[in-house]
Amino acid sequence: KLKMAINKIIIMFALVCLLVAPTAFAYEVNLASGFTLKSEDGGNPPMNVTPTVTLYSATRLDNLVAATVDTENAALKNGYQKFYPNGNFISGDSPQLPNTLPVYTYYSETLKDTLTTACAKGLAWAKNTSNGYTLVRLEGYCNPNQSSAKDTSFLQYWSPDRKDSFMVAAGSQGEKSAVAAKYELLWQECWVPQPPPIWKTWPDNSSAKGLPLPKSTDLLAFEYLENMNANYGGADTWYPSWSQDGNLYSSWTDGHVGGISSGSGGKTNQGYNSTTGYVTIVGDDPFNLTLKNVNVFTSSSFPYQSRYPCGQLSYNGTWYYGTYALNNPNTTTPQGDFIGPNPGPNCGNWCVQGPVVSFRHTTDGGMTWFEPIMNQSNPMDNVFNETSIHNQKVKFGAAHFVDFGKNMEHSPDGKAYIVGHGASRPEAIQAWMLGDEVYMARVIPTVENMNDRSKWEFYAGGNGNDAKWVQGDISEAKPLFTWNDHTGVVTMTYHPAIKKFILVISTASFYPSMVKQFDTYFLEADSITGPWKGVTYMSEFGPESYFVHFPTKFLSSAVNTTAGVYDTFLSYSANFAFRDGSNPPGSGYHWSLQQSRFRLSSAFQARLAEKK
Repeated sequence: KLKMAINKIIIMFALVCLLVAPTAFAYEVNLASGFTLKSEDGGNPPMNVTPTVTLYSATRLDNLVAATVDTENAALKNGYQKFYPNGNFISGDSPQLPNTLPVYTYYSETLKDTLTTACAKGLAWAKNTSNGYTLVRLEGYCNPNQSSAKDTSFLQYWSPDRKDSFMVAAGSQGEKSAVAAKYELLWQECWVPQPPPIWKTWPDNSSAKGLPLPKSTDLLAFEYLENMNANYGGADTWYPSWSQDGNLYSSWTDGHVGGISSGSGGKTNQGYNSTTGYVTIVGDDPFNLTLKNVNVFTSSSFPYQSRYPCGQLSYNGTWYYGTYALNNPNTTTPQGDFIGPNPGPNCGNWCVQGPVVSFRHTTDGGMTWFEPIMNQSNPMDNVFNETSIHNQKVKFGAAHFVDFGKNMEHSPDGKAYIVGHGASRPEAIQAWMLGDEVYMARVIPTVENMNDRSKWEFYAGGNGNDAKWVQGDISEAKPLFTWNDHTGVVTMTYHPAIKKFILVISTASFYPSMVKQFDTYFLEADSITGPWKGVTYMSEFGPESYFVHFPTKFLSSAVNTTAGVYDTFLSYSANFAFRDGSNPPGSGYHWSLQQSRFRLSSAFQARLAEKK
């Protein structure tokens, strides 16, 4: 009888364990796309891993991968330049775990090559005396076998021409660079498990930076799920618009996507040709998207030095694609018009913000395009008749359409809205990521209206129902927001689950440098015209993130009342010039989609519940 009683207790205990055992996925988000995203919730301690970074010596034609401070410092001392993050190794500071492989760094003076390797083939290559390698140090550890589909795969590439080995994380920017440089894939090195995702709060520097707005009492903090960053392509300037057919239609440029390259800096000695990329993005899961119909469009940047993509809008089957001009200071147009002098000091990259040129359109998904201004006849030949010659400032620098959701379903009045960063002070440095102000305009979105400035209405002050609009006269446009020397590329998204407009602004971390880190901050309002409140100011996010926005397709369809949060995905590119690290992990020179969320106040959650 005692044995039977004990068996019953064991069975009951097992049943209780089954009932209370955690599910495989502790965190679920129902996205506006219709996809239910399942991920592990944070809380587990991160595994002991060390991030790696790629460095390159143009003198030695040598790539190396560093996971230790000693390797990185030695490379920098010898003239190597730091480039992209390259995944993680299991930390070499801890005792070696069972069934792992040491990852070693070797150097060959004969080949002028740094070899990072762990597998038997790599070690045999290193120990072949004819190659001349000597052991430098241990970098970390990795696994000889794959344990999960999420494991990072490390591959060994080789360039016979450069005599250069290159161990890269599969799918990383390093691998893309190796393939583009025609390196040969030699072998699989090893795998490293991906650390468990952890929710982290990005510190808010609003007070320290002096944000001139009251603090939001509704949205309390911005959090991101570390190691949950999807990335696509090898280019920047992604602005996906959610079409009525369910796909996203986006720009891209200055890089490679699907084997196709684009560069928007106009070749002034080759007819000012500038290319801008476009792509159709298919899928509802942000971690499993497909890029289709990748191609480029060629137009002229004349009389400016470049012509870049800006606002994208897909509405009722028509895709509108905006472009804008940039210039370097103290240059002269072919007609003799002086660009600048831009106030010093020199910002380092595209220091003169030019005007929006036009909005081209297609009705067949990009098979054919109609461009109203292939070649500007003069610096003011553009949709809003603005110019940056002779140190003049523009109001709509890189204009971006407000994201109202699928086929603009949440537009307050059926009109398309744009926001752009501007300046009016003569002493202001208005660069591609720097300015003083934010401006707004709206138009009924038709092919006839889009490039007719007489049809556009410009925001002229006031909030909510008291907002004023002036049609056709950009000189009457008033700033939606002003913070001297602290604006830059600006986007806006309507978030239906919380009934809020969120304005995203990115700017220089170290004024006025356009080649160092960038800051990103969020403002929120109940009305599209404000009044605005500050949510969070994120210093050195990326650490050099830009073109930041919230695509509506990947917003949560409802508030998570259990956790007191509202889930989002943040879209951006990062680190085109500043390549020291990747934070959040996965940030880089590609299209990033970072799983993220806002923490909500209890009072705001209660108000939302009352409105249902």
